[in-house]
Amino acid sequence: MIISEYFVIEADYENSRIDRWLKNKVYKFHQSFIEKSLRSGKIKVNKKKVKSSYKLQIGDNVAINIDYEKQEENKKFSYQASMYEYKEIKNNIIFENKDYMILNKPAGIAVQSGSKSPKNIIDILNKFSDEKKFYLVHRIDKETSGLIILACNRTFAQVLSEQFRNKVVKKNYLAILYGCLPVNEGTLDHNLTFKDKSKVKTFKAETDFFVLSKNKDFSYVQANPITGRKHQLRRQFFHINHPIVGDDKYFIPHYKNNNKYLMLHSHEVIFEYLGKKKTYKIEAPSQFKVFLKESGL
Repeated sequence: MIISEYFVIEADYENSRIDRWLKNKVYKFHQSFIEKSLRSGKIKVNKKKVKSSYKLQIGDNVAINIDYEKQEENKKFSYQASMYEYKEIKNNIIFENKDYMILNKPAGIAVQSGSKSPKNIIDILNKFSDEKKFYLVHRIDKETSGLIILACNRTFAQVLSEQFRNKVVKKNYLAILYGCLPVNEGTLDHNLTFKDKSKVKTFKAETDFFVLSKNKDFSYVQANPITGRKHQLRRQFFHINHPIVGDDKYFIPHYKNNNKYLMLHSHEVIFEYLGKKKTYKIEAPSQFKVFLKESGL
């Protein structure tokens, strides 16, 4: 597929990263293809090469001259959502208005497409929704259940993103950990490292927690992340030798990890809307409650 187009950036996309704009406005390119096209100059802004992190400004001229048909990523990341999947997602909506949706995400489905998770919520919603376009402003892991906020228009997506940057949004999780925590409350403070291509980057991660119940084998906690790092809760509890039950990525062999569900649930979200504080809560799923009962918590 040959794409040779010229765009002038309008106000709706001011301060948007060019890689995100390309995915929303032009075609759902894979990130690696965008990076390569920008480096090679096949996508230019104002006749100049820019990085994927470049933030577009009103009046910017974006020239695209690429051949995407040859890229294997197109097939690899193609996903055809079904009406049945759309109805399943709609059944899990907690609240929706013109600006945002609160969704109770089931465990086992990703919020955004990836190499290992083609089926995803944002593509399902946007394929069958004629009146709105949904935007992700935060993520929870595929294996995690519970509440997620989706913006229903670009303007409110920017508002929510700003609230996340300023730590106005609060998220509370429920988790079941292996082992008996020695304290009943505290703050986890770690420097988490992440690999970005050939570089290793370090980010500070903070989480407040308090114990709801515990015994010699397990601890049932509420966790309130202060920062928002990838796999933050899973990695931080793993670092203190109390991994989350059912986690097949961050686990300690000493604990038998034969539970097929990750015992991590996004229980509550709090944010501001039209000058008022909005709070939404959802109970943990049945498999979570069953494990609590069977474990004597």
